[in-house]
Amino acid sequence: MQDYYKFLTTLAFTLILCSLAGCENYAERTHKSWVPPPTAPAYDDSTIYARIAAAIQSDPVLQGAKVDIKVEDGNVTLTGNVSNEDQLTRVNMHSWIVDGVKKVDNQIVKK
Repeated sequence: MQDYYKFLTTLAFTLILCSLAGCENYAERTHKSWVPPPTAPAYDDSTIYARIAAAIQSDPVLQGAKVDIKVEDGNVTLTGNVSNEDQLTRVNMHSWIVDGVKKVDNQIVKK
């Protein structure tokens, strides 16, 4: 009979111990790969416009190019005229490398 009580006491102790172990805080042991990545920064249209305009104005190859820039929801529309194919390519490149640009509609005319 004494073995029976010893068995029940051991079983009860084991169950209590297991239930307390289940209450452990696992948030501290979360692996980095299980955490969702941070959201990408949002870029507004005025920032995108300013960065493209600054890049075009500071490029010595684009001196004399007449380029108008319009940005709407990250979509860039380029209009105006340039002298040669190199200028056309560089304007397009400067537009695409700006963070936040989703699409570039290059309507620039070569003269």
